[in-house]
Amino acid sequence: MKRIYANIPDRNKLEAVTGICREQKIELYGIKFSDVNKTLAALCNVPLAVGANGKAARRTAPVLYVLPEMLIFFGLDDKDLDLFLDAYKLTGQERISRKAVVTSTNLGWTLYELAEELGREAKG
Repeated sequence: MKRIYANIPDRNKLEAVTGICREQKIELYGIKFSDVNKTLAALCNVPLAVGANGKAARRTAPVLYVLPEMLIFFGLDDKDLDLFLDAYKLTGQERISRKAVVTSTNLGWTLYELAEELGREAKG
């Protein structure tokens, strides 16, 4: 099952992503404010295996933290991901800089932890 979880405040970008998902038969789910401290496993509704690469004591988001714009890809292979990203480029919309693929490494991370890691990666 191919899914994208999105936090896209910009209406035009969201419409572009929605259209691509419809064309490519990808389920699109919006990330809610209340999801910020959920693990990716909980968000994607998959079990977090014992010994998975998740921290025992998860960092939670500060009060009033606002998740940045981001896309999280689940169940897409490399070809699906490339097709989606190429289609998004063709829309002419501004780039969505924080993107992640759900992996065994980040499955135990909260959305807050993922957003912060993506921010660090973008800076350097």
